[in-house]
Amino acid sequence: RLGEANTLKAQGDVLQFLDQRSEALSNYESALTIYREVGDRLGEANTLQGLGRLKDSPDVSLANFQAAQKIYQEIGDRYSMGRHLALFLGPAYIISERTESAIAAFQEAADIGAAIGLEPLTSYARQQIDQIEDN
Repeated sequence: RLGEANTLKAQGDVLQFLDQRSEALSNYESALTIYREVGDRLGEANTLQGLGRLKDSPDVSLANFQAAQKIYQEIGDRYSMGRHLALFLGPAYIISERTESAIAAFQEAADIGAAIGLEPLTSYARQQIDQIEDN
């Protein structure tokens, strides 16, 4: 079943790239169901992230991104936490006009990047903070 979920998620990623939204959503939702059934928390979080990228509503996207972040925290995946904060949660907060939350997300991403020795993440997150503060 895990192989099936991984395939569905990968197909969802490709379909999303090809801008075939409804097909991508269907694959992600099927993958999410299986990941939850088999208890694959990382697969669940990564699929929630994919779903968040496809949702038309900023609030629904943000909810998916927050759920994914919570799982990354629970499983202790610091790399995914930092990456997700910088690339998904921070920007979602900006779109939702939650500037302070965006700055906090980027700052946390920068801190994680520094802690795990991932300078590109730290640098990117700090650039995002500077850009917000300059506007």
